[in-house]
Amino acid sequence: MAAAARPVQARPKTPTLREQWDAFAQMAVRLLAVLFNWAITFALLGLLGLAGWGFWQKLQVPVTHIVVQGATPEASAHWVRQELSRVKGEDIWRVDLADVQAQLLKNTWLTHADVRRVWPDTLVVEIAIHHPIARWQGDQLLDSDGSVFQPNGMSRGLVNTEALPNLSGPDGRQWAVWERYLSLKPALAAQGLEMTGLIENSRGSLDVMLQGGTKIRLGTEQIESRLQRLLDVYPKTLAGKFDQIAVIDLRYTNGFSVQWRNPPAAAEKKK
Repeated sequence: MAAAARPVQARPKTPTLREQWDAFAQMAVRLLAVLFNWAITFALLGLLGLAGWGFWQKLQVPVTHIVVQGATPEASAHWVRQELSRVKGEDIWRVDLADVQAQLLKNTWLTHADVRRVWPDTLVVEIAIHHPIARWQGDQLLDSDGSVFQPNGMSRGLVNTEALPNLSGPDGRQWAVWERYLSLKPALAAQGLEMTGLIENSRGSLDVMLQGGTKIRLGTEQIESRLQRLLDVYPKTLAGKFDQIAVIDLRYTNGFSVQWRNPPAAAEKKK
């Protein structure tokens, strides 16, 4: 049996020098094309970067105007501008708005402060303040929404709190005391008596304060009827004498007692 002949394998043909040079030239051309494209890309990016930088520099305008919205006579635009005088001249985009807002809100009179940029050179500040209706416990103020706040030193001169009624009572009772003040004031005003404050103690007993310092003790029950008992006789007995009276005590079943600042003469007493 004859052995099978081994097939003859052809050797690969070695490229000629010209073929090698042509292949190298093609590869170099492709590489140069890639490098050229990258160079164009980087050049465009650089131009865009320079343009962006120039535009950004154009945006860096110093703050020259501060517009205040919501200003009142109590918290004026002049006051806000004084508080923010340090940011004038600063690049508008470098102003820390949160820091500016926090600075304004250190004044406990403010309930709201919003600050925003308006290009090219303006900060717009929107504020809102408490609207106090009475003093509470001597050193606090009662807001029209029923909340109590503590004025701080920055708020001096914003509101004339001395003209507000002076209320006092247990914690959490501020609105109830205010409503009682409103209910009693008209009856006294009808007799020409100016009510300046109301005090409620821990037992719920009420004391009315009048202009001039006279105190009316009403107690805890039958408040309106007790006060009316006084007002019924006021025109004939006490009219024109309240500047001499320290305390009127209505906490009796019938009648009331009067404590004089300086007791009247004996003849007046007898009369």
